[in-house]
Amino acid sequence: MVQESSRPRIGEGRIGSSLCAAIGVLSVAAVLCLRYPAFLTTPELRVHYDVELLRLTLAVTMVVGAWLGVVGIVLGGLRLSAAIGLSALFLATLLGGPYVPTPDFLQPRFYLGLDWLVLDLFFTGAAFVLLEWVFPRVRPEQGPLSPGWRLDLAYFGVNHLLIGVFLVVSTHFAHDAFAWAISPSLQAHVVALPAFVRFLLVILAADAVEYVAHRAYHEVPWLWRIHAVHHSPEHMDWLSGSRLHFLEPLATRALVLVPIVLLGFPQDTIFAYLVFISVQSVLIHSNIKMDVGWLRYVIVTPQFHHWHHASDAEALDKNYAAHTPLFDMIGGTWHLPKDRWPVRYGTVKPIPGGMLGQFMHPFVGPVKEFLEHRDP
Repeated sequence: MVQESSRPRIGEGRIGSSLCAAIGVLSVAAVLCLRYPAFLTTPELRVHYDVELLRLTLAVTMVVGAWLGVVGIVLGGLRLSAAIGLSALFLATLLGGPYVPTPDFLQPRFYLGLDWLVLDLFFTGAAFVLLEWVFPRVRPEQGPLSPGWRLDLAYFGVNHLLIGVFLVVSTHFAHDAFAWAISPSLQAHVVALPAFVRFLLVILAADAVEYVAHRAYHEVPWLWRIHAVHHSPEHMDWLSGSRLHFLEPLATRALVLVPIVLLGFPQDTIFAYLVFISVQSVLIHSNIKMDVGWLRYVIVTPQFHHWHHASDAEALDKNYAAHTPLFDMIGGTWHLPKDRWPVRYGTVKPIPGGMLGQFMHPFVGPVKEFLEHRDP
């Protein structure tokens, strides 16, 4: 007998209750960003905000969230989730709601990227949960999120909140360590290029560094212990790509910023690149089946990157590129069967579960080896 799927269905109230909880928590975070922008918002993003539009969006979203919570309770959905969501919406209202006054402030050196967390989780999460629901490669029995989503969500939160630290460290590294290599004449030529050419150039420059760094993460044993955290999910979805040891985005972003600084790309090109990688990095991990035809040889797709995460023998140490397969083709690490997807995901040798165990994973092994091999 076929077991009935536990996936939530429209009309049960479970979807509305879950959405109410998510909207409630994000609303509290959004109101806090409006109240304390100096410490909770990202300066590089803040300059692009239409604050009045964001306030209106938050107001509408809070109303929708409250309505979903009430409907979820009436339909007998997840009452605890609905109660959490409605309580959070009430708290957001007490904190001032979407129209809380924003004070004047001086920008501190360090801050938490709570605004980036809220915006990315709200817009990216909503889009990809829907896409994975409608166009799944593998239809999960448990619903729109794969096993391990709670750990992935925790990584998503931590790595987004630390964006301020990542940006400060990576910017100082690129500018201070490579100031001697900056050529004003080269930068002037780059700025003079057409916008689309600059966009392609920044992708190629960043991906060249990503390819070398990513390959090093796999081939240098201690670096692999850091990167293994990212390969630990045994199921792939839009959230699984967030599972990263905090040392990895810190190092990778610092290295990728070097060619961006040296070539002197203007802010519009950098912003376009950031939007592109924000979407693509989620897409290539997602549980979405898509046929892009010949573009599979031009741009990294979910199928291409899923093979990188596979623990199938044929896929080990393949497909390092993040944006275009070009560098894997050059480096001899390209692997993309036309009509097949991987069977198994995760690391060949299991690593500890939980954020603390995975945080300590790169350090525990070397310490053990030192203690075992030291002279008596």
